[in-house]
Amino acid sequence: MNVPAVNVSETEKEYKLTIAAPGLEKPDFKLEVADDMLTVSAEKTREEKDEKNGRYNRREYNYTSWSRSFNLPDDCETNKIDAKYENGELKISIPKTEVKQRKNVQSIAIK
Repeated sequence: MNVPAVNVSETEKEYKLTIAAPGLEKPDFKLEVADDMLTVSAEKTREEKDEKNGRYNRREYNYTSWSRSFNLPDDCETNKIDAKYENGELKISIPKTEVKQRKNVQSIAIK
């Protein structure tokens, strides 16, 4: 499967990501935030069994897997990110902070 399409929108209170991912289930998804980066991935294995003995001795491929990463703006509340999967769409809500947080600013003297 190719990487799924993503719609990104913004309101006064939050950023929204909608990812088209039909055919998957909630346990197939993994969301992680690290160093101002949101990574969304999914993996679905095909549930097939060998007709002879009902199990595989070795499997080397997945039915589908993908990963997308997004840089998060400075004004995100990463500890309050919410995600829902319904009707083939993964909807992620990223709340904004009340006051935009500035990163440390350092002045550099010109010599």
